[in-house]
Amino acid sequence: MEFALPVAGMGFALSWPMEWTIQRFPLGKGTRPSVRRRWVIAAVMAALFAALTFSIGLHARLIPALILTALVVVAAVIDLNHRIIPNRINYPGALLVFTTASFAEPHRLAEFAVGGILCFLFLGVAWAISPAGMGLGDVKMALMIGLGTGRYAFVALFAGFCASTALSAFLIARGGRKALKSSFPFGPFLAVGTVVALMWGPEVMSALFGG
Repeated sequence: MEFALPVAGMGFALSWPMEWTIQRFPLGKGTRPSVRRRWVIAAVMAALFAALTFSIGLHARLIPALILTALVVVAAVIDLNHRIIPNRINYPGALLVFTTASFAEPHRLAEFAVGGILCFLFLGVAWAISPAGMGLGDVKMALMIGLGTGRYAFVALFAGFCASTALSAFLIARGGRKALKSSFPFGPFLAVGTVVALMWGPEVMSALFGG
């Protein structure tokens, strides 16, 4: 599609304000600047924006999809560096994603709201059961994801948990019982799941539930 390249350019350019945002967190401490990280984010964002444009097309729902993608990438990078997902990203991000998604597809407004609530409750229960394994930032990030993906939030969570399980299995196979003590942030897996849901949500749902 001829519009994929300009949108990819937008993703590439967005990496600069994204890097600035990453450097601001955690508040009062910040993240050390990194030229390499900025260029990696630029390449990833250009690729993701192009892929989303190919997948969704020039539809109004492309806008909230691009916004949500940028937000989860920023959240994932901060989570990788500091094991936190800031409220100043989750809360305004949730509102922005829900608003733009509802304007793009007003007939799905209730679906987006229910998706956000269910995601929040689902990971909230996981956090209550095992606070060491699931952070509150992950729970709030799930709210934002659900508000932007609606029914396909299930795909986002499913894909995220599958990716997390696959990494755990790899580490255990490689490191044995010692790997059971290792831990890693869940935000990046939620980000991966979000991209899967945005690009292939209907197909995955159909494959899992038969239509």
